[in-house]
Amino acid sequence: MKSVFAFYSSNYLLGTLSCLILSVLVICNISVALLNDESVFGLKLVQTHLTQDQNKFHHIIGIAQNDLNMTLDNIFVKAIISGENNTILGNYSNQVAVHPLNPSKETPFDVLIYDKNHNNLIKNYTVDFTYEGTQASERDLEIHSTNSRLDATGFYYISGRITNNMHTTSNSTTIIAALNDKNNDLIGIWKAQSEPYNIPPLSTASFTIPVTDRSQGSDIYNYTLFSNNS
Repeated sequence: MKSVFAFYSSNYLLGTLSCLILSVLVICNISVALLNDESVFGLKLVQTHLTQDQNKFHHIIGIAQNDLNMTLDNIFVKAIISGENNTILGNYSNQVAVHPLNPSKETPFDVLIYDKNHNNLIKNYTVDFTYEGTQASERDLEIHSTNSRLDATGFYYISGRITNNMHTTSNSTTIIAALNDKNNDLIGIWKAQSEPYNIPPLSTASFTIPVTDRSQGSDIYNYTLFSNNS
């Protein structure tokens, strides 16, 4: 198993790159695009953001890209949050949304910080990926005919259809939406199952992703859709 480790600080920028450690800057919950080539790490961190949902839970969300010429699987992201003087407050983890992940493909991730006692104490956080190499994974799912709307209750819906272009059944088919605001900052990661859940070869299914967090619905400016199956 290999890992990639990135360190984020809310008040300073470290300029050292060594031993799989890269420092970048996050100020006032605004993520800064990476200026360094991270291809040596296998997983390239495209963007990340610390956000809070309507229930006052914090999330560390982001997009990662497979920068290796091989398929990766068992990809987990671990976030370590720290407070003043880099005192560690806790660590939280989750599996990324798309797996296995073929070369050059991207995946969203969402790590829930479920202890609200840390909300006002977080100053910095680190993002650490672990993964394993695996055989190339065939995935030919085409998302099309998407539309979106904000209803009168403040819920936002993303609907569309997904076609299985493979000659095998797409099992456990899931569509994931990475939401952005008008500043192109990530504000949420949401997902839903296709209907039907298992899509026969060369067939099409429908999907609707409900964004039930009203604090995000009115801020959605655009979104990117991803698919996952088994």
